[in-house]
Amino acid sequence: MIMWAISVTMTVVFGLGIGGLITAPNVGRTIQVPDVVNEEQEWADFHAEAYAEHGEGFTRLFNALEVKWAKNGRLMMRNGDSGPYKFVKRAI
Repeated sequence: MIMWAISVTMTVVFGLGIGGLITAPNVGRTIQVPDVVNEEQEWADFHAEAYAEHGEGFTRLFNALEVKWAKNGRLMMRNGDSGPYKFVKRAI
C-alpha cells in the first residue's frame, strides 16, 4: 500500500513538471542593473520635478532652509543664510 502511494505521488509530481522546476537551469535570464546616478543629478531631478509640480513657491522654500550635520551626527537646520543652527527634533 505504501509503495502504491509513493508511485502515484511521484507520477503526479513528474507529470506536472514540479520536479523539473528544481533542476532546470536559468538559461537566457538577464539581471537588470539599475542606472547609477550621482547625488547632484538626483537633487537636480528632484528640484525640477517639484518645480514643475508646485512652481515658484517650492523654490523659495527649498532655498530658505539650510542644513548641516553636527559633529555628534545630528542634523541641524537654520532659516536662510543667517542666524544660529538649531537641532532638528527626531521623529518617533
